[in-house]
Amino acid sequence: MTDNTMAPSGISLAIPLQFNGPQPNHFGAPPATAQAMQSGEFIGDTAQGGSCNAEQVTLNPHCNGTHTETIGHIIEDNNQQFAPYQVIQSPLVKAYVLTVQPTQNYQGSESYTPAISDRDAVICQDMLSGVHNYLQVVKALIIRTLPNDNSKKWRQYGDKWQPPFFTHQAMQWLVNETDIEHLLVDMPSIDKMYDDGMLSNHRLFWQIDQQGRWLKGDQRHKTITEMIYVPDEVVDGLYCLNLQVAAWQLNAVPANPVLLPLTHASTLDLG
Repeated sequence: MTDNTMAPSGISLAIPLQFNGPQPNHFGAPPATAQAMQSGEFIGDTAQGGSCNAEQVTLNPHCNGTHTETIGHIIEDNNQQFAPYQVIQSPLVKAYVLTVQPTQNYQGSESYTPAISDRDAVICQDMLSGVHNYLQVVKALIIRTLPNDNSKKWRQYGDKWQPPFFTHQAMQWLVNETDIEHLLVDMPSIDKMYDDGMLSNHRLFWQIDQQGRWLKGDQRHKTITEMIYVPDEVVDGLYCLNLQVAAWQLNAVPANPVLLPLTHASTLDLG
């Protein structure tokens, strides 16, 4: 693709998950694997004499690649009512792509719990409020962090490579000042990697008490999509987002967010 144009077919923001190659990983989870199915004398591998190729897959959607999650991630969901395919109200929405440079060794007044350390890189409120007018007319915000090299497609996030995260003020501003329903980021989490299990930004986004585990209010329609990759040829601005998710009865599932030029969706009724 050249000249910052986009094909009518759109651009996928999902990181292709290579089961037999390099893949991104968060929090030391086992890598995603795919092995030939075996049942009795049948083997799902034509290279081993099987009649067809049929693979059995093992993965953790939260840690092994691009995924969309719902409020079911942080509340007790005994009835399993919060799978992404159940809560997404419209498959096509207006979206804004925003590139930010997380601040290293932050010395400002914004905060996070646990406290921000000199090793952390944070996304601050003014990085979002600077495009306030655009965020008033969209339902999805897509964050691309700098630097944006290809290593995001196989990066092993951990103690030596901790991803950036939002300050609480940035997340609270997003909730209070916009109608964003779908937040998409190229980090593995909107929270600090080592946060004592608090997931405080997740709770702010879904408006759940910091110690609560039960649904409060009506935020079930909101989603967070993590570990995307926004190619450099995608310029900041307004788009149509097709948020494609697997129809799995889980709180997080593999996702394929697809960007379309807004002009090609001008006749559609977008949320």
